[in-house]
Amino acid sequence: MSNPLESWVGYVDGASHSLQNLSSAAWAIFYPSSELVSFRGVCIGRSRNNIAEYSALIELLSDAIICGIRRLIVRLDSQLVLLQLTGIYSIRNLAIYRMFLRVKILERRFDFIQYQHISKNLNTLTDSLENYVLDRHLQHL
Repeated sequence: MSNPLESWVGYVDGASHSLQNLSSAAWAIFYPSSELVSFRGVCIGRSRNNIAEYSALIELLSDAIICGIRRLIVRLDSQLVLLQLTGIYSIRNLAIYRMFLRVKILERRFDFIQYQHISKNLNTLTDSLENYVLDRHLQHL
């Protein structure tokens, strides 16, 4: 077993396909040793990109809690969501604010949680999964 002070790493990404008005969310969790633990994606229906980003984050946190993870570093490519989570930007949209509050409630289940902004090219695993989920769903419409 790894050092209990080491943190697990989660990646999140949300996507919105504007023409079909469909969105997806994807997330991945890695052991502190960099081994993949969980990798999932879902179609969340009609929504905008920021809703998809928050949906992915909520799913990641919920999945991490189920796995018994207490220390988590979350890496995301949405700078807007990161700035909202850290209190630098305010939230004016009521639906996003509700999701923000859900994240804050889930955060209480962790001993340590940190958010890190990464560039899109460092988030390829969840980016690929979210697009795959959208493509599969669009094929069945």
